[in-house]
Amino acid sequence: MVKVRKSGYYRKLGIIALCLTPVFFLAIHVLSTEMLRRVTVDLTEEKLFTLSDGTKRVLENMREPITLRLFMSDELLNSSPNLKDYGRQITELLDRYVELSSGRIKLQIIKPEPFSPEEDRAVGLGLQGIPISQAGNLGYFGLAGTNTTDDSDTIPFFTRQREPFLEYDLSRMIQNLANPKKKKVGFISSLPIDSDPMKRYRPWEVLKQLKEVFDVTKITLENPVPEDLDLLLIVHPREMDDVDRYYIDQHIMRGGKTIIFVDPYSEIATQGNRMKRQPPDDGSDLPKLFQSYGISYNKGTVLGDRSGAQRVNAGRDTFGRPIITDFISWIALRENRINRNDVVSSQLEQITVASSGILSVMPNSGLKMTPLLSSSKEAMQIGVGSVKKDPQPAKLLKNFKSENKNFVIAARFTGLLKSAFFKGKPRDKIREEIREAQIKKGEDVAEDLPHLAKSQGESNILIVADTDILADSSWVRQQNFFGRQMTVPFADNADFLFNAVDTYTGSADLIGLRSRGVSGRPFHKVQEMKRRAELQYRAKEQGLIEKLNGIENNLKKLQTKETEAGTTIILTKDQRAAIDKFRRDSISIRKELRAVQRALREDIDRLESWLKVINIALVPFLVVIFAIVLGVVRRDRSLRTVSPGPTS
Repeated sequence: MVKVRKSGYYRKLGIIALCLTPVFFLAIHVLSTEMLRRVTVDLTEEKLFTLSDGTKRVLENMREPITLRLFMSDELLNSSPNLKDYGRQITELLDRYVELSSGRIKLQIIKPEPFSPEEDRAVGLGLQGIPISQAGNLGYFGLAGTNTTDDSDTIPFFTRQREPFLEYDLSRMIQNLANPKKKKVGFISSLPIDSDPMKRYRPWEVLKQLKEVFDVTKITLENPVPEDLDLLLIVHPREMDDVDRYYIDQHIMRGGKTIIFVDPYSEIATQGNRMKRQPPDDGSDLPKLFQSYGISYNKGTVLGDRSGAQRVNAGRDTFGRPIITDFISWIALRENRINRNDVVSSQLEQITVASSGILSVMPNSGLKMTPLLSSSKEAMQIGVGSVKKDPQPAKLLKNFKSENKNFVIAARFTGLLKSAFFKGKPRDKIREEIREAQIKKGEDVAEDLPHLAKSQGESNILIVADTDILADSSWVRQQNFFGRQMTVPFADNADFLFNAVDTYTGSADLIGLRSRGVSGRPFHKVQEMKRRAELQYRAKEQGLIEKLNGIENNLKKLQTKETEAGTTIILTKDQRAAIDKFRRDSISIRKELRAVQRALREDIDRLESWLKVINIALVPFLVVIFAIVLGVVRRDRSLRTVSPGPTS
């Protein structure tokens, strides 16, 4: 005999469970908040929300206590849900910094009100105020840091445009405050990369940012390279005499860290030459040094890469429409074009170069080359004259012939080197006279160091065959944010230089997190389809345009034949027939040309249509099907439940 419990028993049990559910939920929430507060799971592909090892090393190596003051105006953040969420993200990240620093970082969160002492403090620390009311009240959302020696650093305003750089900005600030003594970098350049108040030059953004982390000074080669330099940076060396080259050579022979940027054709220099009505830049080189070291570099050749070519506006076609085509000497390097096994480049996503040169090692030189930036195999060498005066991207593309070879744009060169000046320092009469005059006046004159015929130990030089890689136009855009210019990078060019300088000066803690700067994710599939369409149709399009132009020229000649007196000749029957034929051919070619130009986008349009179908129809359809199947399964289960038998 089976006894069935009364229905009231289940009713009471259900009521008790319902009452206890909020209690259990609250208990679990409190428990998980306390116990799992430090547990995080980052499911993003690029691990965007995981602190890098570089940041952890910066925090572990801190010896100087630091105070961070986060200014957040409630009125400003409450007026923008976007900023409010960002403020919460920054606060949580700073809490993590405090935790990992073992108490060496102190965080203060300040909420300044208009016309309050806290607002005065924010202004005094250099924070940027944003208007939040018609009365002119300002809101603040920035960070100020100080150390025990009154050094300070600030992030004037946290803008969403720099969100991908948030960890780098915070870690850079802490690194600067924890290590006030900066590494010393000396640079030599024929380009106006530094500011010049007399000529109203602004410093290039890459140098401006470099000065925030390093002690950067411009040096001349009137005397030997200073021994206290941690790094010598040479950019576009031109108009150097043998003594200049000798001082560079001896710096390298003594094991001095050196990074060199040369270029067969500097487009940024040519822009300045046009303003001065001067001829295009004729490139830079250190031939005597490179040849002695075993480094091959030809100033008369630039690189063309079909796979990485950037799209440009190359004028207008016969119909007056812009011709958008690939410029094979302006290259965006991604994926396997960037060395993932070298600390300088392992974390970079995209580098852009323009009219770059090609590097290699001479046979039997004994020198080891480690490529950092390379072309795809769909590349070729181009004479520098093709890109200098009047580059024609469509013509370069039409004449492109792949050499099926990877060409190196930037590389490390390591090995034992022989001096390019085996006879010692070259004589320079003018320099010697100046030196003697300085000695007579009692001025301090730098003494020449003993000559070295070969390197002291294994040398390590980094060479980049492009200078436009450093120009602002190659990697950064300036955006106006409430009257303040904000720097928004679209490529990792500056990160490449920073990583190289960090590595060569012995500080590599920030390398792993700079590369998070570019958050844009390009549509690689669409770009590949565009390239295939270009290869298939662009040559045919150019041929049709040339044929059409020839027909139209012949047509104009027949229609506008004039006598010496200026009156129009009466055309013969054959000439009129020829005109009619030309017109028919012109109409036919125009139709064919339009068909070719439509084909350039046919595959892309088809892909776009399929994406719309998937997003608008397929996904909702699958959700509905899943819901129906789930409902049927549940119904079947309920029907299969065995009912209790009769009581007895």
